[in-house]
Amino acid sequence: MISPLQIEFRNTHPIEAVESRIRQELAEFEKSCNNLLSCRVEVEAAEHERRGSVSKVSIDLGIPSTGGGQKAEHLEVKSQRKDASMAVHAAFNTARRRLKEFSGSPFTQT
Repeated sequence: MISPLQIEFRNTHPIEAVESRIRQELAEFEKSCNNLLSCRVEVEAAEHERRGSVSKVSIDLGIPSTGGGQKAEHLEVKSQRKDASMAVHAAFNTARRRLKEFSGSPFTQT
């Protein structure tokens, strides 16, 4: 990945276990997709803890443009679950599926 991973937490302090899960999922993602330009992950907790509250995860992946050159396209995925780590896992799984469906993918599958 060209630019560093960016992780932002909203309505909560950084959670080490969730950060670790993000780094683990990204490492797995990069094994099969070798041209990743950037990754920004936003984790949002409910403002008030209440029964049934969920964590929301948004991932913005910068990928090379299919037209070539230095431009990047962005693959954006979102997920929400009661557990933030599971929301991270679900979001990265969605990103993998969408990337496979992306016609003319610039990524080399290993």
